[in-house]
Amino acid sequence: MKLYSLLGFLCLCLVTFTACEKDKAVLASGSCDFKFDGRSYSANTAYGEAFDTTVIGKKVLLIQGVTSNMNSAIMMMVVFPDTLATGTYSAADHASLVFTPSLVSSDAFETKTATIKITSINSKYAEGTFDGILINGDTEKPLTDGKFKVNIN
Repeated sequence: MKLYSLLGFLCLCLVTFTACEKDKAVLASGSCDFKFDGRSYSANTAYGEAFDTTVIGKKVLLIQGVTSNMNSAIMMMVVFPDTLATGTYSAADHASLVFTPSLVSSDAFETKTATIKITSINSKYAEGTFDGILINGDTEKPLTDGKFKVNIN
């Protein structure tokens, strides 16, 4: 009887440990899709970096992507209160967006308002959505329908 109890316990442990979710990792180089001023963009090469800031002692997630035609780029940054965590972060919470529609010009649109929602994050992977209003001088344009899936280096 003890043998059956031991085998049952081992099977239960095996099922428990194999059912746990492993750290996700993006199989390719990551992705980032969004609309800027109504036009769709797709960054097939996107990645994330997580690091500690020495000045303010906070964790930072930086996500960067270059569109498939290598003509434009996007950057997102979230400064976390403590550690990397899921949640919704706004410009007031130190979340920011920067989009450069053309890498050959110096026009860059920066955060007026931003919302970055991290739906999944660990030491190797981040996934979420984003939107906001970006400005360049007196010009304001909407950035909508943003979503990303990136490996964290």
